[in-house]
Amino acid sequence: MKRLVLGVLALVLFGCGESAETDIGAIEAAVGTRVVVTTPRQQSIDYVLTALGTIESIHHPTISAETSGQIVGIDVHEGDAVEVRQLLATIDNTLHKIEAEKASAELQRQEIQLNNQQREVNRLLHLAKSQSVSKDKLEDEQAQLQMLTAQRGVAEKQRQQALYLDSKTRVLAPHEGLIARRHVSLGDYVTPGQPLFNLVSVKRLRARLAFPEHQATSISVGKQVRLQTPAALAIAVGTVTSVNPQIDPLSRALEVIVEFDNPGDWYPGASVDATLIVDQTEHALTVPTVSVVRRGGNEVVFVVDGEVARQRTVKLGWREDDWVEVVEGVMAKERVVTEGSALIHDGSELVISSNKAIP
Repeated sequence: MKRLVLGVLALVLFGCGESAETDIGAIEAAVGTRVVVTTPRQQSIDYVLTALGTIESIHHPTISAETSGQIVGIDVHEGDAVEVRQLLATIDNTLHKIEAEKASAELQRQEIQLNNQQREVNRLLHLAKSQSVSKDKLEDEQAQLQMLTAQRGVAEKQRQQALYLDSKTRVLAPHEGLIARRHVSLGDYVTPGQPLFNLVSVKRLRARLAFPEHQATSISVGKQVRLQTPAALAIAVGTVTSVNPQIDPLSRALEVIVEFDNPGDWYPGASVDATLIVDQTEHALTVPTVSVVRRGGNEVVFVVDGEVARQRTVKLGWREDDWVEVVEGVMAKERVVTEGSALIHDGSELVISSNKAIP
């Protein structure tokens, strides 16, 4: 008997609750849905693409020995800044100096022989006018003159080579930059081609970036790029100087090179975040992201018409975290529903809330 009474009581309470909820819904439908509205905002937009990459030095030669010898002097250390043609190291030039002196002496000997032979030919030419010398004798001496002239030319080249090799015992910086690495020490014997120093130029750098392949058509030489690196605080601005003509088949990425002036504290090898400005506009129309909802497969917003919501299908453009560009579908002075847009449909009665958030 007690169970029967409890069951009847539960049914009564359930019926009362259902009736109360129905009444509340009817009241809300009669009054309207509370929403928050705003007007579209006009603002300038940078249409951008983002990518990650690595900073590189544009000029980063490996300075190698161009002649053989023992290192007898080192004038720079790793991290030192150097200027163009600054002395970096000295190689013992004792043998090179001897070779240069020998070559100079040989050249002098050849010049003496050549001058003597020239005088002899001139003498024979004078005698030939009176037919006092045979034609064969004259031709032999003239041939000897030609041979000595050629030998003198060879001696001159040998002297130039000896002086050139002697000059290469002074290792000079090909351009300004920083010494990134030193490969030799005092007393080391070096041979031609052996690395001595790594030099990097840091006044002007480049960023090697990788963009997704689907963005390839939006990237071209001359586009402006903003660059940031976790290794420094300053922001750099550069331009696209080259675009790889092929997509990497493994990463499906497009390689882009951006050159820029060093803000002062950027270093090759650091990672870089790049923002490439594809296009710009000064008067884009934007609405809060929450204003846009999907209805029937389309993206729509609701504009306020008196106290009624009117559905507008819109064409969207650039998106950010909290706003989206509206290309078509909304006028600048119309009021757009923000909070509450997901709860209404075309023709819904509205109650405009003055609060920024619906309680």
